[in-house]
Amino acid sequence: MVLTKLWQLPKQETFNIEPPNEKQGRIFFTELKKQLEKDIIFLRSQKDLGKELFFSQLKISFGDLSSEINLKNKDSIENKNYLFLYIPGEAGFLIEPNFKIDTFYLYRATKVLQQLDSGNLESPRIPMFILKSGIIEEFKLLDENYVRVKENNKTLSVKQMSEMLLLLADSLE
Repeated sequence: MVLTKLWQLPKQETFNIEPPNEKQGRIFFTELKKQLEKDIIFLRSQKDLGKELFFSQLKISFGDLSSEINLKNKDSIENKNYLFLYIPGEAGFLIEPNFKIDTFYLYRATKVLQQLDSGNLESPRIPMFILKSGIIEEFKLLDENYVRVKENNKTLSVKQMSEMLLLLADSLE
């Protein structure tokens, strides 16, 4: 085949870049929670760090506020997920995705539990977050394994993001 004929043939794409979808965002968010749990367990077992007490007090809350809150206007908070890393004696870190779950926002926040129905003591206590900062950082989802930091365009894997959160928590202690 002559080289000029090769240029006339239809070209195949070497890869197909599609924008991340909600499913990939949910996978990333769930994997981040699992990785944080694994990392905290590992750090608790490291006796030579001298920080096993600090790491044993870290707690992770993960949930979907739309399933925990029964409001009349459900469209406004549908699929409102959160991941909260509690730091003892300090406000923790709240990670919250946007509604399309293609961008994640990091805040400093305090978690409080609110009981909506004061007449019924058995009604569920609903987590509410009091923000202690504006958006600290914004992460754009690339796929189910990676995000891009908005500020410096660095790419982080799930493991790297977990490590970053634990380093931030440790720096506050």
